[in-house]
Amino acid sequence: MDKDRLNLIKSAIEGSKEALSSVIKNEENNIYSTLFYLKKDDEDISDIMQNVLLKLATRIKTLKNPQYFKTWLNRIIINSYYDYLRKTRKNSNNIDIAPISNDIKDNSINPWDSILQKELDNIIKKSINNLPNHYKIPITLREIQGLSYEDISNITNISIGTVKSRIARARGIIKNEIDKYTKN
Repeated sequence: MDKDRLNLIKSAIEGSKEALSSVIKNEENNIYSTLFYLKKDDEDISDIMQNVLLKLATRIKTLKNPQYFKTWLNRIIINSYYDYLRKTRKNSNNIDIAPISNDIKDNSINPWDSILQKELDNIIKKSINNLPNHYKIPITLREIQGLSYEDISNITNISIGTVKSRIARARGIIKNEIDKYTKN
């Protein structure tokens, strides 16, 4: 974490409303992105996001070490997601992964390759949508948020070995789905 961000978080912990406002503004996209990969309904995302932002604002003073802010915030996000699932009693396993190819504009890719890339994106999206939450959350935290296995372990309260095995299992499931389409 860079010094400016760390100082901003320290100021927010110490009670600076301006710093807290900046921290919230800086983290909104990160929070939305994580929730987007866990829950695809925009209305649900906004409800969960409001809850996360409220907890961030009211609980930041409890953060003892600003260097663990990202882990602390992701724990709030995941716990809020689980709270929402419990509250609504929906057991939806769907997440929506935005196709990577839509964000990349490369004129060197011919139309056929572009179509194949979009199809691959759809296969990956579908296979992740079908993952149970106990695989979906660790793979999202690892691949989307870029968190370490240790951070994921702390956020989800599961051992590092279990985190690694769930991520490996999720990757295996995704690979098997892709293989179904690539074998002749």
